[in-house]
Amino acid sequence: MNKRRNLKNVIYAFIGQLVVLGLSLFVPRFVLTGYGSDTNGLLSTVGQIIAYMTLLEAGIGQAARNELYRYVKDDVFDKENSSSVMTLSRKVYRNTTKLYALLILVLAVVLPFIIKTDLSYLTVFLVILIEGASSVISFYFVQNYTNILIVDGKQYVNANIDLVFKGLVYAIKIVMALLGVNIILMEIGFFIATLVKIFIYEKYVKKHYGWIDYNANIEGKKLKDRGPYIITEIAWTVFSSTDMIVISMFCSTKKSSVYAIYYMVFITINKLADAVFTSLKFNLGQIFHKDKEQYKQTHDVFNSVFVGSLSALLAVAYYLCIPFITLYTDGVSDTDYIDLALPMGFCLIYLLSWCRMVSEHLIGVAGYAKKLSKVSIIEVVINIVLSVIFVNRFGISGVLYATVIALPLKVIYCNILADRVILKRSVFTTVKILLVNIALFVILASCKHFINVNIDNYLTFFIYGVCFTLCSAVIFLIANVLANKNVFAAFKRIFTGDKT
Repeated sequence: MNKRRNLKNVIYAFIGQLVVLGLSLFVPRFVLTGYGSDTNGLLSTVGQIIAYMTLLEAGIGQAARNELYRYVKDDVFDKENSSSVMTLSRKVYRNTTKLYALLILVLAVVLPFIIKTDLSYLTVFLVILIEGASSVISFYFVQNYTNILIVDGKQYVNANIDLVFKGLVYAIKIVMALLGVNIILMEIGFFIATLVKIFIYEKYVKKHYGWIDYNANIEGKKLKDRGPYIITEIAWTVFSSTDMIVISMFCSTKKSSVYAIYYMVFITINKLADAVFTSLKFNLGQIFHKDKEQYKQTHDVFNSVFVGSLSALLAVAYYLCIPFITLYTDGVSDTDYIDLALPMGFCLIYLLSWCRMVSEHLIGVAGYAKKLSKVSIIEVVINIVLSVIFVNRFGISGVLYATVIALPLKVIYCNILADRVILKRSVFTTVKILLVNIALFVILASCKHFINVNIDNYLTFFIYGVCFTLCSAVIFLIANVLANKNVFAAFKRIFTGDKT
C-alpha cells in the first residue's frame, strides 16, 4: 500500500472535514438568529432530504468502484478496461439523473403541503427546487469522477475540492444571513458554488486522467450488482431521512429544528470518522482481491480503529452535548431546545451504524450486494412503522429510538455474512471487538451520574472537551489493544507497507 497516499488522504480528509464541520456548527447560529427556528427547520429538513437523495448515486458508484478495483494493480490502471467501466458508469449516471430531476420536482410540488411550517408555499417550493437543481447537475457532471479518484487512493483530491465548495457555500450563508436577505437568494448562491465545483473537477480529471476514453466499447457490458446496490441505497436513503420528515409532518418544522441542532452535533463526529474511513477504504478493496489472509487482519484493525474511535468520541459527546446546546441556542426563545433524552438516542444510532460499516463495505466488494438489499428493505420498513407509531406518543425521542430498534438486525446480518460466508471464519474476533466498545461506552455513559459538568462559556466547554477526549481516547485504545492484540502491527502495515 502507498504510505504517502494514505497519509495524504487521512491528513487532508481530517483537516478539511474539521474546517467544514467547524463552519457547519458556526453557520446555523446565524440562520437561527437571522431567520428563526421555522426557517432553520425548513432548511435542515430540505438539506437532509437532498443530501440523502444523493446517496442514490452510491448504488452506481459502489458498483463502478468494485469493477475498477479489478483493473488497478500497484497504482497502475488497465486503461482499456478502466475506460470501459468509466464510460459505462457515466452513461448510467446520466440516465439516472433524469429520474433524480423528476424526484426533485415532485418533492418541490408536494412537500410544501406535507410539512407544517409558517413559510409560504412559494418559498418552500423554490428552496427545494433550487437546492435540488444544484444536486442534480453535480450528480450529472461530478459523481463519475469521484469514483476513479477513490479507487486510485486520491480521496484527498475529493476532500480538497469539497473544502473549497463548502467554504463558498458557508461564506454565502453567513453574508446572506447578516444582510437579512430572502433565503431564495441564499439558495441561488449555493447553485453558483456548485458550478465552481464542477469546473474544478473537469480541469483536474482532464489533466490527470486524460487517458480515459469515453468512446470505449461497452456493448453487452453492465455494472455488476448495480440493481441490488440501488435498492440498498434507496432503502438507506429512506431509512436515514425518515426522522426529519416524520417530525416535520407529525410535529412541526420548529420541532425539526430542535432535532436538527442535535443532529448537527452528532453528524459532525460521524463525518470526521467517515472522512478518514473513506480516505482509507480503497486499501480494503485492493487487498481483498490481492491477498485474502492479509485482508482478514486488515478487516479487524479497521473495526478496532473506527468502532473504537467512534465509541470514544460519542462518550465525550454524551457528556457535553446538553451544555453545548445550551450555549449554542442562548438567545433563541421561540422553542425549547433542551431535551435530555436525545443525546443517548443519537449516540446509539451512530455507534450501531459503525458496528456494520467495515463488514458492509466487504459485502459490496465481495459481490454479495443482492443479499444485503433484502435486509435493507426489512430495516427501513421497521424504522418507518415504528417512527410513525412512536412519534405520536413520545415526540422527537420516539422517532430516534425507533431507529435504534431497527438497526441491530442489519448489524448482526452484515457481520455474520462477512465473517462466516465471505471470510469463512468464526465471528468471535468481530463480536469481541464490537462488544468491548459497546460495553465500554455504556459504562462511561453510566458514570455521567457521578460526574458534575458545570459549563457556562465556550472556553470552559473547550477545556472539558480536550480533557474528556484525551481520557476517553486512552481508555478505548487500551481496550481495543486487549480485544485485538494485532492492532498495532496491522496498523503499522497499513501505513508503512511493511509486510513483516
